[in-house]
Amino acid sequence: MIDFSKISRFSGPRIPDALMHDMYELKRAGGGYSPKNGGQWVPGDEERVPFRGAVLPVNDKDLVYMDAGSYTQYSRKVYTNGHALEAGGRVYDPLDGTTYTVKQELGYGTIHPIKRYLVDARGEAGER
Repeated sequence: MIDFSKISRFSGPRIPDALMHDMYELKRAGGGYSPKNGGQWVPGDEERVPFRGAVLPVNDKDLVYMDAGSYTQYSRKVYTNGHALEAGGRVYDPLDGTTYTVKQELGYGTIHPIKRYLVDARGEAGER
């Protein structure tokens, strides 16, 4: 008899675990306008949501998928095995200590859980 619970865990294409490492999605929780600061916005605490990902360089084939049609020397791609990121969100890579800003999701179809995103090193590239 075949144990399908073990098979379904490995079905479909995935990024190999050897390429993946621990990364963190940075989110702000809470925050609000402070009367003590003259009604200025005070950001909430930063929350780190762990996930496994891989950071790879951008190549010319990615231009087909990009809305802006260009990238900088600080642009990279982040791959995940299903963890969804939001455009405008931030990702911290402890492997090299870089914080990235998610620019957009690059299309990869809906037939498998792999997700990939165009990101820029935070503070290194200007807004487009």
